[in-house]
Amino acid sequence: MMSESTLFIVNFSGEAQPTSLKRLALMSHQSHARWVVSKINYLDQQVAGLIKIECPTDQVNAIQQAFLSEPSLTVHFAPATPIKHPEEEVYELRFDTDERSGIVSEITHTLEKERAQILSIHSHRVFLAGETGIQEGMFTSRLSIQIPSETNIQDIISELQAISAGTRVINETL
Repeated sequence: MMSESTLFIVNFSGEAQPTSLKRLALMSHQSHARWVVSKINYLDQQVAGLIKIECPTDQVNAIQQAFLSEPSLTVHFAPATPIKHPEEEVYELRFDTDERSGIVSEITHTLEKERAQILSIHSHRVFLAGETGIQEGMFTSRLSIQIPSETNIQDIISELQAISAGTRVINETL
């Protein structure tokens, strides 16, 4: 693929349209770079994003300059550590949160967004009763997943924990 490559993260926020990011993606592609992982969120006319980019070392400055030349974006670059694990490695996670409608859908959507392959999900709902009846519900799930070799399991755990306040995710992989 690439003889000598560099891996870095671009962190940006500001005012931008999806066309601006498409232009940056095209420029990256033309420079033989690939966006290994990207997390981009829009709210009104504001955008915030993190992109892990792998590119030929001699193209780093050109790609970074393209991001810096977007007038309404604040941009920061950081080196990235290559993360490699066997594609066939299975991760076992435990997910605990407050019971609510749609939680399984949120979990699967988050994992799909992270390109994780879901091997199994075993979920349980526990309701705690008090003197006046049911007072609180808890949702717990055990997940078996596989992720792309360049994806960090800790990033997946952080994304799952961000689903709601009080969510706890534990890596139980042996």
